[in-house]
Amino acid sequence: MKVNGVVQRVDGAYAWVDVSVAQGCGRCGEPGGCGGVNIARPFGGSKQVLRVSNDPGAVAGESVRVVIDDGVPLAAALRAYAAPVVGVLGGAALGTVLAPAAAVDLYAGVGALLGAGLAVLLVRFRQFPWSGSRDLPVRLERGGSASSGECGR
Repeated sequence: MKVNGVVQRVDGAYAWVDVSVAQGCGRCGEPGGCGGVNIARPFGGSKQVLRVSNDPGAVAGESVRVVIDDGVPLAAALRAYAAPVVGVLGGAALGTVLAPAAAVDLYAGVGALLGAGLAVLLVRFRQFPWSGSRDLPVRLERGGSASSGECGR
């Protein structure tokens, strides 16, 4: 996924990029559209300033492209949604195994809550082995157009 933006300022190894995605290509929300405007939705709103590693050495005022590689949104969704479900199921199963015969439901419920809570904390603090860097896996490319009309991969 790619979206155009303009570097607002450079701070050390990072660039602050103003990403306006209100326009898009006109087909972003339609069936068959690329959905390129979705890059800013996780950050909230249609206009956002993102902090991105400035590997290409962009300067303030330069038009750039912010890129998220294929598979990154799916991996993030799996961490955010699948991990708590697995935590609930695993916690309930463990609670059931450890429970005395008279309190199986109680132990399963408490185990499910504890498993979900642990999974949410792990997701929140990105403590999974496959999480990689704490920074968002986005990169900056030079050569974005001045308007944000481009949408696509």
